[in-house]
Amino acid sequence: MIKNIVLDMGNVCCKWDVSYIASQLASSLEEKDYIIKHLFQTKQWAQLDQGVLSLQDAKKQLIEQITDEKRDLIVYAFEHWFDYFDQFDEMEEFIKRYKGKGYQFYLLSNCSMQFYQYYQSKSIFQHFKELYISAKYQKVKPNLDIYQDFLSRYHLKANECLFVDDLKENIDAAIKVGMKGFVYHQNIQELEKYIENIL
Repeated sequence: MIKNIVLDMGNVCCKWDVSYIASQLASSLEEKDYIIKHLFQTKQWAQLDQGVLSLQDAKKQLIEQITDEKRDLIVYAFEHWFDYFDQFDEMEEFIKRYKGKGYQFYLLSNCSMQFYQYYQSKSIFQHFKELYISAKYQKVKPNLDIYQDFLSRYHLKANECLFVDDLKENIDAAIKVGMKGFVYHQNIQELEKYIENIL
């Protein structure tokens, strides 16, 4: 019996659209492309999610690799990208409805420690019992150890958890550790229908 609904963040709780975010930070198409290449597609960005690089060191390394005239742009993008990481209000309403039915909600996301700079500004996160961030524990999806650590840390039974993520490989890994899994395509009705069918 499912008692806990575990949600990914990007494209489940909030809109992770690199092109859109970069366009909001840039004043030209050239700047937009530059931000994507020199921030979101860098090894430092991935290392931040992994928790193996500090925010301070990441910023330092990023600006060391680019020309002087672009440094202010990348620093600004690094410090403000999450202003355009918009939450899905329909997902917040879903969480409220299902909390009212007795379900507990947990976040399980690959993201950096920057999460703690912005999560309080997004009302969706106030509804979660626990927030599991990859960088904090230095484990990332779809490696099995992140799911095992998540379950152990919060004393949860895998067969009582439904994991919702937009990437199939992350769902496949969750299923391997005994969780139920649903690949989410930003369709709340599909998700609700799935939940009702497995009850």
